[in-house]
Amino acid sequence: MLISMMKFRSSLTGLIGAGLLAASAAGAVLAQDATGDANARSPGIVVIPIEGGEAHFVVGDMAWGDALGTLSQLQTQTEIPPDELAQRLWLARHDSPPLFMFELARMTVDSDPAFAIQAYFLGRVRTMYDAARCLDSSAIEIINEASAYAGEAIISVMAERPELTVAAIETILESGSAFSGGNSPWWACSFGSNAYFAAVNEQTLSGDEWLMVENRWPAIEARITANIQSNLEMMRATIVATDD
Repeated sequence: MLISMMKFRSSLTGLIGAGLLAASAAGAVLAQDATGDANARSPGIVVIPIEGGEAHFVVGDMAWGDALGTLSQLQTQTEIPPDELAQRLWLARHDSPPLFMFELARMTVDSDPAFAIQAYFLGRVRTMYDAARCLDSSAIEIINEASAYAGEAIISVMAERPELTVAAIETILESGSAFSGGNSPWWACSFGSNAYFAAVNEQTLSGDEWLMVENRWPAIEARITANIQSNLEMMRATIVATDD
């Protein structure tokens, strides 16, 4: 049968809707690292049958597969009202994978588009930061993959109301919240090929095998900030030109 790395959103959406990933990830048994390396990871694999083949997800220590499983549970739960759930997601933004900021954007785009766009860009910038700290360059693909979970409505609002995008990015830069999240970048790095093959081969990755050393992080922050500021200036200029 066809074996897939399962990075195509259409298939993921179907799995999430059925709740299969959450159920399977909950039953995964993963090896634990005994070396004392806080960043060591022993990823596992959850295999889900799909039409024409099967999907493989890396799980363990809130890897990509775990994050999707949690997202599935959030989308199917009925006990917490949507407004309360949105508030909880926002309050947990510093301690959870940025993927949930895209879910928050999806949930609030109709009721509060300005807030939704802020949540979207906070998730986008933090995902960029997390992916950039991975030694495996293939993990960078998670930026667009995760962002797409915000849905198409948010893209339409940003196109129609660019001033909201400018305001959101300004708020994120001025508040210093872009790089203040305490969540591990493992969720993003586990999207890459190295984590997948480590899981398939039942290998433990030491921290220095998947995560850039911390003294390189300030340079990454500076590079991302410069990129954001450059894009912000272009958007401001576009708005001014349109108004004229």
